[in-house]
Amino acid sequence: MTDPQAPATATPAASTDQPTLASRLRVQIPEIVDVVTRDAHETAAVPREQWLEAARALQDHGFRRFIDLTVIDFPDDELRFEVQLITYSMAEKRWVRLKTRTDEKLASIYSVFAGCHNYEREAFDLFGVVFDGHPKLTRILLPDGWEGHPLRRDDPLVLEPVDFTVTRELYKT
Repeated sequence: MTDPQAPATATPAASTDQPTLASRLRVQIPEIVDVVTRDAHETAAVPREQWLEAARALQDHGFRRFIDLTVIDFPDDELRFEVQLITYSMAEKRWVRLKTRTDEKLASIYSVFAGCHNYEREAFDLFGVVFDGHPKLTRILLPDGWEGHPLRRDDPLVLEPVDFTVTRELYKT
């Protein structure tokens, strides 16, 4: 019986007789590397300069279904934002994750995956990552006049009183 507290390890795609994502894309992007993750999703990392090219290569290899784009903030690192793209191949029934690190600017992949339109806007709004080439990079969740980006780990917390009867007396609202 396996220990449920033991960390998960990635199962390489090669075990299903399929080459890894990085090995498939390495012809077009020599700098791409395989990454072992704890969640067993096949992952490859690419330099930010090849982000758009890597997204195009994913489509060329059959990963045409956009699933998610998200950002992780590492405020102590020079390239503080890790941007992750998850796609799916219907033909191979296979998920892959592509990730890169950036300071604040990254090429938009909207021209490759139109479904990422609002995901890039959300990443801009909440983290401040600027996606060059995005057709409408404006705030999507917060008001236009909002200062800062609330999901950055170094952004100060803001107290927003919730309008309950109890808080009306406390905040005199």
